[in-house]
Amino acid sequence: MAIKYLPLTWENYHIYTQHLAATLLTHDPSINEIVAISRGGLTFGHLLSDLLRIPIWTIAIQSYTDIQTQGEIKINGKLQTSIEEKHILLVDDVSDSGKTLERAVEYLQEGNPKKITTMTMFYKPHSVYRPDYFAKQTTRWILFPYEPTEMILLISKQLIKEKKTKKEIQQFLNSIGYTDTQIAFTRKYHLGREKNK
Repeated sequence: MAIKYLPLTWENYHIYTQHLAATLLTHDPSINEIVAISRGGLTFGHLLSDLLRIPIWTIAIQSYTDIQTQGEIKINGKLQTSIEEKHILLVDDVSDSGKTLERAVEYLQEGNPKKITTMTMFYKPHSVYRPDYFAKQTTRWILFPYEPTEMILLISKQLIKEKKTKKEIQQFLNSIGYTDTQIAFTRKYHLGREKNK
């Protein structure tokens, strides 16, 4: 079954984040600090930190190994601050399987926070974890504007496996919003090098 994609522009990214920040400031203003899950939650967390005017920290959790496979969930970077008795906003880009958020909440609870509120930009209905706040629900694979190289590379490799021509791959990537410049950059500096490894 073909993967369905959801391209996301920077403009919509900002609109969704601002809406979520406004919701928090109206309904849940007691949050002390943000903890963003690296890598997906970094940009989202940074923008929320600006909109909410509160500090941000990070933890690193790795899970996805490629476009259709989720690997073992590991915490690679631990929190570098005390969260004891603080109300923490835990953020990530999407609750897909939900396992990353589950593991992150479990990890943060070890620090004895007063409360953990969770937020993602997107929520997928098959997820085992439903965040407290999210902007949109979708079943599609989201194409975030801050990772064009990664997604062009993953999609290209998948289409190469499907025996698509270079022209067909180019046309498909253009159709989901990637520019010729982004595609050329990825082909020159990453796709070609991976073939030679």
